[in-house]
Amino acid sequence: MLRKRLTCTVFCAAMSWILLGTAWPQGKSATPPAKDSSFTLATASHLLDQLTVGVVAHNQGKMLGAFDVSKMSDGPLFRQQVTNFFRQTGTIRFHFNILEVAMDTTNPEKGIAEVAVQMDVEVLREAITPPLRKQATLHFVAESGPTGWKFTDVQPRTFFSTQP
Repeated sequence: MLRKRLTCTVFCAAMSWILLGTAWPQGKSATPPAKDSSFTLATASHLLDQLTVGVVAHNQGKMLGAFDVSKMSDGPLFRQQVTNFFRQTGTIRFHFNILEVAMDTTNPEKGIAEVAVQMDVEVLREAITPPLRKQATLHFVAESGPTGWKFTDVQPRTFFSTQP
């Protein structure tokens, strides 16, 4: 009786797979589904979360990990700007709101994100100075590489400075 029930279970499972039009599961040898190569809201959000964690924690490596500095125009200068920014600041609060994410129509290898950003920065030069509040819409450009999507440009770059 157990043998009949087991056979019926296997048969019913196989029929379900056939009727549903799906392939029989193959285990580890199955080909993984193709990854979507487009720049998505989830991808932009992940990179911006990494940038936010880095900025708030004063972790330059974490922040710049969201960027491919080698592909950036004046990448070393941007790295130095970020270094100076962290040297001149204390506590930082950083908030973002993604306004738009799309593939670049002029270059399908690039994605773009328009992001409303607000940052409150405690500038270390003068202890009695109230925090500097900066608000801007930043334009990020991203490219896919061997380690996934990374930002390759941000404008205006001066947002990451202690200048108002």
